[in-house]
Amino acid sequence: MIDSKKENEKIIVNGKLRDASDYDHDTITSESYVYDVIRVIDGRPLFATEHFERLCNSIKGVGGTPWFDLTEMCRCIEMLVEANQVRNDNVEIIIDKDPDSDEDTAYYFLKHASYPGKEDYISGVDTELYSAVRENPHIKLRNQSLRDATDKIISEKNLFEVILVDGQGCITEGSRSNIFLIRDGIVYTCHEEGVLLGVTRQKIFQICEENDIEIIQRAIPAASLGEYDAGFISGTSPKVLPIRRIGEIGLDVNDATLRHIMELYDREIERT
Repeated sequence: MIDSKKENEKIIVNGKLRDASDYDHDTITSESYVYDVIRVIDGRPLFATEHFERLCNSIKGVGGTPWFDLTEMCRCIEMLVEANQVRNDNVEIIIDKDPDSDEDTAYYFLKHASYPGKEDYISGVDTELYSAVRENPHIKLRNQSLRDATDKIISEKNLFEVILVDGQGCITEGSRSNIFLIRDGIVYTCHEEGVLLGVTRQKIFQICEENDIEIIQRAIPAASLGEYDAGFISGTSPKVLPIRRIGEIGLDVNDATLRHIMELYDREIERT
């Protein structure tokens, strides 16, 4: 939920600044809304083109038609962070019907994001498996019941992420991230049909191809986890984050391929 109680905080509604206190995140969102989350670094949206394309695909996926362009999206993000005097944060863009006018509306909120700490990138993070399937994985669509269930497990077990397992017992993705595993210098991940096509995931494929790191999409049975050397989470907030363990399976957070990908991704951010 968005913290709208911060004094004088602003949001943007269809291109215009509004007081955050006048809008409740849960009230303006229905079960059919789509959204995207973009990281802002030094006041500018990261990988804006890729996020815009994914947002448009999500809007079309629920039968809508995008009514704004990339330039307008970036203008709204930059206006939002400037109005709130923020240089680094995540911005959530929500596309839904206005509850009063029933017109398509774009809302821009600050997420007040918390990012993994330095120690997490050194020592890795803990995860657990959870049997669930995300409906319409190529659309960033609200699935509150899944989010509530995984958030509960994360909180109770002091985890960073929960990794989803489908009906065939195969790993698909994290509850809010993509998942990669490494064995003998080769990177493995679920085939794209079964996962959200994350922007960070897309960049990882790009940098692996550019640097001759083999990456294979295939079904990954959860029962085979012990066969892998290392693994990592990818996403807007975590970037490329080592996994220390999945359930009882420990992984090597200092694997050379893992560390190389982390370095390459950070360079990609700097270059962008």
